[in-house]
Amino acid sequence: MTSVKEEDYNSTVGSTFSSKSNHIHHRASNGNFSTGTQEVSDDDDTPIDPQTLDWDGPADMDNPHNWSTLKKWSCTMIAAILCLVVTMGSSLYVTGVPEMVLQYHYSQTLALAGLTFYLFGLSTTMGAPLSEVFGRKPVYVISLPLSMLFAMGVALSGGKQRIILPLRFFSGVFASPALSVAGGTIMDVFDIDEVSVSMTFFCLAPFLGPVISPVMASFATEKKGWRWATYIQLIAGGVIMPFLILMPETHKGVILRKRAKKRGLNLKKLSKEDQKIFAKMTLKITLTRPLHMLVVEPIVLVFSIYVAFIFAVLFAFFEAYPVIYRGVYHMSIGISGLPFLGIGIGLWLGSAFYLFIDRKYLFPAPPKGTPPLANSTSLRTTPYRGKRNAETGELVPILPEDLLLACKFGAVALPVALFWQAWTARADVHWMAPIAAGVPFGFGLILIFFSVIMYFSTCYPPIYMASAMAANNMLRYVTSSVFPLFTIQMYQNMKIQWASTLFALICCVLLPVAWIFEKWGPRLRTTSEFGWAAFMKQQAEEKAKLEAEKNENHLTSNTDIDQTTIEENKDIEDDVHDIKTSGGIDISTLQSLTREITRHSMKQEHEMLERAHTNVSGPAPAEIYTNMENDSESSSNIIPTV
Repeated sequence: MTSVKEEDYNSTVGSTFSSKSNHIHHRASNGNFSTGTQEVSDDDDTPIDPQTLDWDGPADMDNPHNWSTLKKWSCTMIAAILCLVVTMGSSLYVTGVPEMVLQYHYSQTLALAGLTFYLFGLSTTMGAPLSEVFGRKPVYVISLPLSMLFAMGVALSGGKQRIILPLRFFSGVFASPALSVAGGTIMDVFDIDEVSVSMTFFCLAPFLGPVISPVMASFATEKKGWRWATYIQLIAGGVIMPFLILMPETHKGVILRKRAKKRGLNLKKLSKEDQKIFAKMTLKITLTRPLHMLVVEPIVLVFSIYVAFIFAVLFAFFEAYPVIYRGVYHMSIGISGLPFLGIGIGLWLGSAFYLFIDRKYLFPAPPKGTPPLANSTSLRTTPYRGKRNAETGELVPILPEDLLLACKFGAVALPVALFWQAWTARADVHWMAPIAAGVPFGFGLILIFFSVIMYFSTCYPPIYMASAMAANNMLRYVTSSVFPLFTIQMYQNMKIQWASTLFALICCVLLPVAWIFEKWGPRLRTTSEFGWAAFMKQQAEEKAKLEAEKNENHLTSNTDIDQTTIEENKDIEDDVHDIKTSGGIDISTLQSLTREITRHSMKQEHEMLERAHTNVSGPAPAEIYTNMENDSESSSNIIPTV
């Protein structure tokens, strides 16, 4: 594998930053503000392209990457706890189902449909694109109260399912932005080699939410009635709401735009035509392309099926556990929620184990004597974490298949846990045995999920990674919404032993997935129409085509721009060659490409849509993608939807 000099990368990024920041700064002495290649005074009303805005310099304290560690982690934990709260709403409802069936005399399957509709609502991912335009905080502050209002309607419905089911669906729809936006918040404040630690807590929260809910709500619903399952969700939402209001905005584009307005700058505004184009682009990124990738991308299809199945088994346990612990061990409704603690312990252990692998083997700390970062875009001087050449100390490429290491441990743990539970959940075996089986289940579940996130993030460019994770999210929640509808019948008709054994056997079939992709993954990535190599080649071709069109129409005669384009195309061709020959991409190049390519890809998306609409080629309006991405510091396009 080829090594990449860190100082070369820093020089490249530093020069890019400097060229922007030198043009974009506030001149307090004469009231001038330089932006892009034009200088605008306070008396000049010329609209400014918000895309040209950037930080005043590396020491700009408005840059979230320069915030204190306490402030960064405060934002991270607020976002993570919000995900915990909205996912609690799934299994909280289930604890009230037994009383609802007894009180209103409808079938248990119909009552459980409330869980199905909520999960189906969570499968939507429209919140992420909206947060790129309006910011993270407004999406949080608006969506959570709306979700809570629909949840309140469930408590006031009088138990009528024709009212409960649509309310549960819309409660899930307005809860989903928390899951799709929170990852963007984390990427806004942490550098790419620091993300895995904060992302671990973020991803842990949505899994813990459904697991701890039965522990809390079972006693409440047993003593106070089924409505308390919803009241607990409302109380949790009320507790986190003040923190959301006080939480600072983290999106770079939104911060810079607000600051520019305070400085009296006249910014370009989004026209109605641009709004239509943005809506089309959003639909493509979050719906049509994810469906397409599920069909044509083996990496997305197989790993999405894998994660969807194990996630669905987790939600199947919300019906299976009552069959086991109330039916076999005769526990009360309140006590029967405590066995979920086994899965919760497993989730914590799996998270700790993943952090150990990540920090020790995947992204080790730089050795002593490594020179500090030069020309950094923030105050950071600590060298990047990652594997380095033992002789030169240079960063070496990340092979995406290396990130499947944790998946291998999880793949082994899952069938062990399910076989364990299947053949110990009987009256002549102590109840502690099947509860303990939840530990390896939670352990394997979280390790597989972490690995898939990291694998997707290195297999695909930012704009396509967003669609890959949207596909994963869609299939995961749709599958999970279906399993609860047949789990009880399955465990009653097949009996506990063989029902859990069936799940275990399916996990055995999926067990070799990580090893298969370790061998064949590089070839699949190279031939993928959405992979890095294909994407960068497409970028070079698109640039050459646009430049030719400009020259033909006499739109530009600046030889400096032409020379820059030639050099950029050559750089892209070199990167394509490196990716194909090494099979991996180094962390420095990954961060650099994330910053620069996402903006170009958003331009390209817009230009193609605009041509389809007007049949005219030419430059795209900047505002349409300005707040979608300014660099990797503010793009949930490279962040998983949990």
